[in-house]
Amino acid sequence: MQIKLGTRLILANTIIMFISLGVFAPLLTDTDFHRLLLFALLYVVANLVLIPAALHWICLADLRTIQNVIGGIKRGDYDIELEAAPEPHDPEDEYELNRLKREIVWIRRAIGMREEDIRHQTRQIQTLNEALRIEAITDKLTGLHNARFFWERIGDCFNDHLRTGEPFAFVILDIDFFKRVNDTYGHLNGDRVLEQFALTLRENTRKTDVAARIGGEEFALILRHISPRDTQNNLRRLHVRLREQDLHLGAETTIRITVSIGYYVISDRPPAPADETPRSPHDIVKRADDALYWVKDNGRDGLMAWHELDPGYREQRRNAPPTAGEPPAGTAPAAADIQPARPEA
Repeated sequence: MQIKLGTRLILANTIIMFISLGVFAPLLTDTDFHRLLLFALLYVVANLVLIPAALHWICLADLRTIQNVIGGIKRGDYDIELEAAPEPHDPEDEYELNRLKREIVWIRRAIGMREEDIRHQTRQIQTLNEALRIEAITDKLTGLHNARFFWERIGDCFNDHLRTGEPFAFVILDIDFFKRVNDTYGHLNGDRVLEQFALTLRENTRKTDVAARIGGEEFALILRHISPRDTQNNLRRLHVRLREQDLHLGAETTIRITVSIGYYVISDRPPAPADETPRSPHDIVKRADDALYWVKDNGRDGLMAWHELDPGYREQRRNAPPTAGEPPAGTAPAAADIQPARPEA
């Protein structure tokens, strides 16, 4: 049975009265007015002294517990102990603060469940956001980065170079006469070529490098922390790997392709001479594109660095728009540009 607040106060006063009678009873042996007045004053004093101690039992202990629990809820701590008796059959017989404790327990549980639900939804949103972010920067067919992400990264690398002098290389790779693959084997097989080409790029670049598909059959690389010599050596190996790779189009059909590669390395801070200093990421892309154009204009299936181009050719290309990925005008595909790796069944 629970004792309500009013009953507790009455019990406390009754106990204090009996204590006062037991202690001050000698004063009541005489009905003298002054003795009665003195007894009344002593009774009041006893109340003032004993009521604070009784209040701990009446309500203060429960109020302090409730205060601690509410403070914990405000801090996000839901583990502070709070004992509440079960609800009695007759709600009118329930101790008022016990009813409050039961409500707080329910509210705390509801808040905890709600916060856990919010945390779960937050994790789901973060997972979805990460998936959307990855999708937004990924080429769906090849799994490489897409053009949007790539152009952002080239800008970041250029800014890092201006700030720290960090060297890097920008590379454009174009599959020679890719349209012939689609026309000969179909677009689905063309997609398989792109997928296997991208896989080779991924397997032959470092984790710090960036590989992307920036056009139909056009790919690009950003090689970080690399010198012109290392760039040339790495790209030569990659070029051989790509042109000697068997690309599987079916159970009994494999082909080989050739690739044109142009690149530009920015390694000095500041580069010299001054008139060769790239002023923007666009300049870097343009120079790699000029080198690619030279390869495509000279038989394809090759590798060229911008700094190796003849100065006269650089000047000729200075005001030309970027043409990476577009076959040079007047060039016809040769039969040897797409070769079956073995006789087809």
